[in-house]
Amino acid sequence: MSMSSPSSSSLVQGIRHSNFHDHNMLVYPDLPTYRKIYSESAMLALDNNEVVLLVTTYDSFDRVKDSLTQEGISVNDEIKNGNLVILDAVRAYQIDIHDALKFATTLAKRAEGDRKSGVFALTEMGSFFIAERIASLLEYEASLPKKWEPNNFKSACTYHNGDFATLPKQQQETIISAHNRVFA
Repeated sequence: MSMSSPSSSSLVQGIRHSNFHDHNMLVYPDLPTYRKIYSESAMLALDNNEVVLLVTTYDSFDRVKDSLTQEGISVNDEIKNGNLVILDAVRAYQIDIHDALKFATTLAKRAEGDRKSGVFALTEMGSFFIAERIASLLEYEASLPKKWEPNNFKSACTYHNGDFATLPKQQQETIISAHNRVFA
């Protein structure tokens, strides 16, 4: 998969303009670009009365909070109010592969009860590469629908280009085909 280097703003616009219920995929070129993407996307989602779920692999919680703060997000207030949730990808995926999905479903139900517009999630998949569990990653992605139920949830599974490029073409195609849209 050859990747040009689109601007973070065009990637943010693509992700943000996707529909609720979409299960999308983002392949990002580097961490500084990804930080801009998740920070800008989170700000737009919060401004749209959405709950934001960020599952991080390569950035510490402090680094994520710093990036969000630089974007103008009052991180501690948003976390306290239940509008922002940051999870560690290793805990979310490597202990019980479906824990993140169960949590996201619960979050979507809570968002509906709280009269939120929905849940916006960016879930970093790098923990599968670190743990060398590519077979589990392929199984997990194949088990997910391209369209979410409940329909107030939209997400993008995010992949560092350096990780994604290590996969054989057939595995890349398997992951791509499990998603509604791919942003790269």
